[in-house]
Amino acid sequence: MFIFFNSLKQQNKSFFWFIVHVLLGASATISAFPMIIYFYVFLGYSFINLFNVNATHRARLIAEIIIYFASFEGLGRLAGSDPFIPYELGKYIILFLCPLGILLSRNYTAKGMIGLVILILSIPAVLFDESNQVSFNDIKFNILGLLNIGVAIWFFSTLNLNLKTLINWSKPLVYPIVSALVFTIIRTPNLDEVEFTLGANFATAGGFGSNQVSTILGLGVFVFSLAVLLNYRISGFKWLDGITLGLFTIQGLLTFSRGGMIGGFFGVFVVMFYLTKLSFKERSALRIPNFKKYIVPVGILLFIVMFAANLITGGMLLLRYMGETQGTLAGSAEKNLNKITTNRSDIFMEDVDLFLDHTMLGVGVGASSYLRDEYKGYAPHVELSRLIAEHGALGLIIFFLFILVFFLNKGHAPESISKGILIALFLMGFLATFHSATRTYITPLLMGISCVNIASISKKNKKERRKVSVKTVNRFKYQPLDLDQKVPGQL
Repeated sequence: MFIFFNSLKQQNKSFFWFIVHVLLGASATISAFPMIIYFYVFLGYSFINLFNVNATHRARLIAEIIIYFASFEGLGRLAGSDPFIPYELGKYIILFLCPLGILLSRNYTAKGMIGLVILILSIPAVLFDESNQVSFNDIKFNILGLLNIGVAIWFFSTLNLNLKTLINWSKPLVYPIVSALVFTIIRTPNLDEVEFTLGANFATAGGFGSNQVSTILGLGVFVFSLAVLLNYRISGFKWLDGITLGLFTIQGLLTFSRGGMIGGFFGVFVVMFYLTKLSFKERSALRIPNFKKYIVPVGILLFIVMFAANLITGGMLLLRYMGETQGTLAGSAEKNLNKITTNRSDIFMEDVDLFLDHTMLGVGVGASSYLRDEYKGYAPHVELSRLIAEHGALGLIIFFLFILVFFLNKGHAPESISKGILIALFLMGFLATFHSATRTYITPLLMGISCVNIASISKKNKKERRKVSVKTVNRFKYQPLDLDQKVPGQL
């Protein structure tokens, strides 16, 4: 039987699926219904596939369903497909499918129990409201992201993968983001007609929230950069991957929303740092070129892209990333942390005041927006401040549990390349909470994926490597990035 995700990940079909998602993004600018039909047809077919794969593969297939279909959240929001594709699609998919994956995997880990503790500690603040103004939608908006993080950490920590499978996941993760990129490019007016100011730009974000779009496009920058660094193809052609990376970069920069792009670039630098730790033997086994030779060309390309974007915006882009505003340029406002962070630091401090007044259990989920003084009515933008204000000391414990998960992930990755990818994924998801709270699926999904367990070579296998063929060696630690090659446990 045709297995959808096998086809989606095969290298010889990369160009076909790349074009399919380009067309999905283009058609969504006219009507959301082609994308909606595609979404439900393949979602339903993927569940049928669950009954046609080996039972040991079903939990992994659930993970791929989550990764791919949750990633349609961005395109759905841009195309206005709610309620057919819900506004918070990714959160619903993660919340309902991760428990199913846990039941199918039947593999319980200490790291997974941290996710369960996060879920338990989230509950008390749902039971009361210090403002007496919180609605059900307020609770749903503020708590779903946190619950998603808990179940995602729990489920993905039960999965044991090889490095090749982890890299294969880049395609279901990024293809729907390619659709979102195409949508924003088509919906962007003639750049000569766009008025660039020192604030976020909705026109270049497809008419939607630039902060969320920037976060999604920043993830696209990371995944396509990873493809260049690891010498594999997402679109099927190296040159097309390079062009797509350039488009992600320039479109993301033109949104004038900094957090998502900074997160994407940061993730790339993390992976590059860990690649420097690979020996020549390891690079050869993984078929990874010496990435150092790409530093100068990539640096030049990045400079050209940023220079062009700055030129297009009349110099406003550079000023935006320097933290300038119209007021600071005119001399009527002081350039300080609050101006640079677009009021986030003051909202943070007001949340700290709420925490100090309600230290034990906080003010209740959703109540912080109604209890602030100067920034009353503003939705939380920093998840840490929301946690301590609304969950009190329990929220602070949850935040430290996030940090614990990071160090557990860092300590258990078997070698440099998998360690670099997992750390980059976690940090991009975590950093997104400091500018977008948990508004998108990006944070729980990336933090969840970062918890998977990557297979390592046992001491016994190391001794046996001298006696086995090169083909057999590739079954263990260092997998060549031939993504069509079948390996044990791969769907």
